[in-house]
Amino acid sequence: MKFYVRIFCWLGLSTHLAFAAATPLTITVPAPRSLHDISHDYHMRLLNMALANSGIEHDKVIIQQIPAISEGRAKVELIKGSLINLYWLGAETSLADDLIAIEIPTTRGLIGFRKFIIAKTQQQDFAAISSLSALSVKVACQGQHWADTTILSQAGLRVTTSVNYEALFKMVALGRCDYFPRGYHDVLLELEQRSAAYPELMRFDDIMLHYPFAVFFYVSKSAPELAAKLQTGMEIAAKQGQISELMRQHPLTKSVFPLIKGKPQYFFSIPNPTMSFTDIDNPVYWITPADFGITDLNDSEAGQ
Repeated sequence: MKFYVRIFCWLGLSTHLAFAAATPLTITVPAPRSLHDISHDYHMRLLNMALANSGIEHDKVIIQQIPAISEGRAKVELIKGSLINLYWLGAETSLADDLIAIEIPTTRGLIGFRKFIIAKTQQQDFAAISSLSALSVKVACQGQHWADTTILSQAGLRVTTSVNYEALFKMVALGRCDYFPRGYHDVLLELEQRSAAYPELMRFDDIMLHYPFAVFFYVSKSAPELAAKLQTGMEIAAKQGQISELMRQHPLTKSVFPLIKGKPQYFFSIPNPTMSFTDIDNPVYWITPADFGITDLNDSEAGQ
């Protein structure tokens, strides 16, 4: 069954929270980061699916949204557990002490396979890159509070950041950075949504950058019952193929299938020092390089 989302303004929040307190389970998340934040809709649908799988009666839960906040503030507020009690974040070991992680990748690790948004004037320069060391000369744009920033930096790649998601596209267009590595499923839609504002931007297909990465649902430690229910629901969603099916149908991800179409000329793999994943070869939970037709990782990593 569907769960209903109530979106509250700041002035009415206290009244509705009082109503929600009478229900057995209340979930509060931030609203979308922008009008283009289709990832928000994807994760809300997945959340509803997992809750339905968990056996919670549809009238025993209320999902409500506060106004959008930055990812950095979302982490802080999630740890406090008062303003919000659930959000989806890039998986980081450092969050484990303060939050409850639902360790089922929400997009099966697809976010770790990266394609680049670049300025069209940079196309010739990027076409000449055939190794990770050559890529390290270029400067990537990333969110200031994203785990990706640490991952790229510790791999020897140059990074500049912004706390504002939309500003990152402008930075590429203005030449303040050279490329914006995006989740494989993000690139085409993000460019399409911003084609009028930034016609000078393009997707560069020859290179795929990969690091083991996932988005997890994280739950405040003030809501252990919610975490337990969500863990059960997400396990069922993964094992029954519901996450894969959602990915094939939702606008966030459907355009990338079949993945075999996306085999790149160069495949660069770097480690993820922010998180240790032990099951990334398990196809129940994870997409692998083989899904893209990449089978010889040694040659691929060398840019052959």
